[in-house]
Amino acid sequence: MDSNTITEASVADRVKAECQKAFTTTEFLEVIDESDGCGAKLLVTIVSDEAFNKVPLIQRHRKVQKVLKEAGFGMDMIHAITIQAWTVAQWEKKKGC
Repeated sequence: MDSNTITEASVADRVKAECQKAFTTTEFLEVIDESDGCGAKLLVTIVSDEAFNKVPLIQRHRKVQKVLKEAGFGMDMIHAITIQAWTVAQWEKKKGC
């Protein structure tokens, strides 16, 4: 991927597409571009019991990071990423706050 030709918004769209392919049974998936003009800064929220039930938080993050790495998203494209990888019960609890 040529980072000079890809806009920050399209990076978010492409990250979402890759996550949709990798995590096919999601209750909710959202990628928000929080960039402030100095590279892609993304907030990724993925809710999936199948992918994350009984999986420690660090392993959930590694799953998402692996998907992005295998899709060719390096630090030259994504400068910062916040990953919220939750089960449905965790997501419902967070929404209630």
